Amino acid sequence: MALLDSIDRRGFLKALGSAGAVGALAPEQLLADGGQAAPAWQNWSGNQSANPANLVFASSEAALRETVQNSTGTLRAFGGSHSFSGVVPTDDTLISLEPLAGLRHQDGNLFTWGGGTRLAMASSQAWNMGHSFTNEPDINLQSLAGAIATSTHGTGTGLQSLSGQVEGLTLMLPSGESLRLTSDDGDHFLAACCSIGALGIVTDITFRHEPAYRLKEHTWTLPLREAMDFVEREKDNFRHIEFFAFPLGEQAIVKTMEITDDPQDSPPREDDNELLEMVSKLAMHAGWLTPTLQKLVTLFVEDNTYTAPSHKVFANRRTVRFNEMEYTVPAEDGIACLEEVCDTIRNQDINVFFPIEFRYVAADDRLLSMYHERAGASLSIHQYFEQDHQPLFSAVEPILRRYAGRPHWGKLHSLGHAELAELYPAFERFQAVRRELDPQGKMLNEHLGKLFV
Repeated sequence: MALLDSIDRRGFLKALGSAGAVGALAPEQLLADGGQAAPAWQNWSGNQSANPANLVFASSEAALRETVQNSTGTLRAFGGSHSFSGVVPTDDTLISLEPLAGLRHQDGNLFTWGGGTRLAMASSQAWNMGHSFTNEPDINLQSLAGAIATSTHGTGTGLQSLSGQVEGLTLMLPSGESLRLTSDDGDHFLAACCSIGALGIVTDITFRHEPAYRLKEHTWTLPLREAMDFVEREKDNFRHIEFFAFPLGEQAIVKTMEITDDPQDSPPREDDNELLEMVSKLAMHAGWLTPTLQKLVTLFVEDNTYTAPSHKVFANRRTVRFNEMEYTVPAEDGIACLEEVCDTIRNQDINVFFPIEFRYVAADDRLLSMYHERAGASLSIHQYFEQDHQPLFSAVEPILRRYAGRPHWGKLHSLGHAELAELYPAFERFQAVRRELDPQGKMLNEHLGKLFV
């Protein structure tokens, strides 16, 4: 979320000072470190943690197999730790995929990457070899295995999530056996491409990449109603389109991206994270200022273009932590759903500075994909990590559910087995594969147990 990349920082801070806000909460006070020590494992936002009996960094597939075969209790793996839901924690054996990284094999435009490879590493190396991912999300620090496990996605009505881009993978089962799966393997493959880690551990993944391409990103602001109308009208006319809705300020930041032949790179993006941290803390402590802050942010965002290799345009550096809920509703209902969410936030006067990110994603056939046989509009709801997210998430989740929204597996939601079975048409097909490959439920921690048992 390149929220403040194009902002006139001097003008914004001057306006903020005129409102009396900066003096009341100085940056050094707002950015003070709590000084708390991290547990043995915690995710990026800090809302999930674990102290497993065994924390293993398997240096090879042989070492991984030995750990898997000898482990007792629940077995879970983690990559970049960017999931907000409880998909990782276990008190038993927790395995890092970090050592299982790097390019394993290339055959033309088919690239096989180790499951622990971070997306940033893979996309950069692919670019240097003349290729690009078909599409990427705007955070690239996830491991590839973790990203496909939750159908991590970018935006574009004709573009699928990372799970939909998988051509093959190797899955190590809880027994230690390794399966090499492709589309020829039917439901086993379709289940493994988005499995939430419930089938085993993905040790490598093959993607079909595109010839390397460059992107030109255009960012500008519009009143929220105009942004909704523009994106709904123009969604099929851009390779990538999204916007960030500020319900309380009733403004939006719109972003489009197109492939370009322009060989000239734009200057590097400025680091906006300290400013965003300050504004987030200010909004948390002075909620009455939040509508003004949202309007100020968009008022000082400049109309801007940014041109660079695709992987550099997709990715944004993000250090300001938040917690997130995301649901994907049918694409044709996306704007109507967003309108209700925004109205609810305003009517209930819920204090949230972070905008709602709105994106389109193409349909695919992966069994647990949010886009299974249905093109989707994804609404990502964020709350600053030091604020209680429950008032916001509890207010908007019923709306997202009323529109037949499917929750992102790596984001916070309240659904269990019964509700999920109704939302995901291939849910029972996935369950059949899961029971076959992990009959003892060794991969199911407490959170996954609620989803699948």
